[in-house]
Amino acid sequence: MCNAIEVGKLIYKKSFLYIAFILTFIVIGTLAYSKTFANELAEELEKPKIERHLVFDTIPLNLEEIAKSAGKVFSGECTKVEYIENDKESNLPVVKYTFKVLDGLKDVKNGEEVTFKQWEATTRNAGYTEGEKYFLFLYPASNRGLTSPVGFLQGQFQIQKKGFLIKKDVVINKAHNKGLHRNLRTQKKLQLDNDYLNNYLHKCSELGIPMRYKEFVQVVEALVDNG
Repeated sequence: MCNAIEVGKLIYKKSFLYIAFILTFIVIGTLAYSKTFANELAEELEKPKIERHLVFDTIPLNLEEIAKSAGKVFSGECTKVEYIENDKESNLPVVKYTFKVLDGLKDVKNGEEVTFKQWEATTRNAGYTEGEKYFLFLYPASNRGLTSPVGFLQGQFQIQKKGFLIKKDVVINKAHNKGLHRNLRTQKKLQLDNDYLNNYLHKCSELGIPMRYKEFVQVVEALVDNG
């Protein structure tokens, strides 16, 4: 009988030590994980903050809202593309673009050479090709020296040649010009004094079709002057 009791005590003691060992192992593992997580979090917080407007800012805007938000508005030909893996000013991978200005409408002059940098992530499927022409609405440069088109792809228009017999320049953005006259979220419509331009913009916006370059410039000029 005494032997049975002693054996029971021994088993109980070993079980207690085993459980204590397991609990100690779990606690140590948890503390180590917490320390690792804390270190990773601290490293993440120390990384450069990215301005909100540089990343996928796709809130719908009409053309008037796009023009008002832009620091620079111009059309031009992309003459140089330079990839910078670690930009000293922003501490980010960026793409540096150089444009020869055709028509400068806001803070840019005709014939001027414009250079700007974009965070590389914002140029994926939305960059610029050397030799191609674009009409751009760019945000004012951030404190890191970076910019991007207003409303992400809404403020970047390609200039293309369209027409059967006579080729004319037209402009179109990645949203196919939809929402330029009527904000697709708020339904706010812009109203131009020129009925012809107002109706033409409305038509192209509602149908999602390219807009003739000449008329587009006239519309933007009116919006910039009124802004």
